Amino acid sequence: MDYRTYGFVEEDLDRTFHIDFPFFAGLLTKKKDWKLRELLDALELAYCSHIGVEFTHLSDKDGMGWIREKFEGVQFDVLDEGQKLEMYARINMAQCWGDFMAQKFNTTKRFGIEGLQSFIPGFKFCVDTAVANGAETFVMGMAHRGRLQTLAHVLKKPKDIIMAELQGISPDQELSDGFQGSGDAKYHLGTTLHRQHLKTGKRIKLTMLANPSHLETVNPVVVGRCRAEQHFTGGTIDCRKKVVPI
Repeated sequence: MDYRTYGFVEEDLDRTFHIDFPFFAGLLTKKKDWKLRELLDALELAYCSHIGVEFTHLSDKDGMGWIREKFEGVQFDVLDEGQKLEMYARINMAQCWGDFMAQKFNTTKRFGIEGLQSFIPGFKFCVDTAVANGAETFVMGMAHRGRLQTLAHVLKKPKDIIMAELQGISPDQELSDGFQGSGDAKYHLGTTLHRQHLKTGKRIKLTMLANPSHLETVNPVVVGRCRAEQHFTGGTIDCRKKVVPI
């Protein structure tokens, strides 16, 4: 990122350069006239801040362009106060419940979300954006880490049921004459939720599939379930766009 590497000197920092590179995604599509200092500051924000990204090894130019566009452009997407508070509330929700579960079930495998709390608001914003673009059904598969948090805060699975399952208690035990299933690991269990999306008022359906022990084998199951859901919504291209596999 040192401009001297490319033959520029300090006097060049406040010079304006005309850059017309129509096939290059990212910052350079924002405008054509840049002061060198301004361009360097924008690139520093994108690539020398808190998050790193590796993508220049990709052979797919469109894919590289998409990543560059999103990564360099995020600094121009300003969140309003309400969005910031919403994001904070979602992170705080994940943190506080995680702390409680760590104290309550300190000897139970939980695969908590410590260090990955931003996953919860990220996932919820993903759902919000997809719903705003016409999605109505989500079919999800994921590994252990953060799964209980996702069930509780994204799919709104009742926390008392999650905690009952962690203690080996079936929520419908009274109705089952004491019969129990195979005792699958609690962090493999899934759920389905039908709810009203708060921001749009749409009725949406979210399904987290139960996990096999070989975690990544859930992926083709997600794709198959998604395809079946698409078929039963009508099967047309527009109908298929309403069902999202994650």
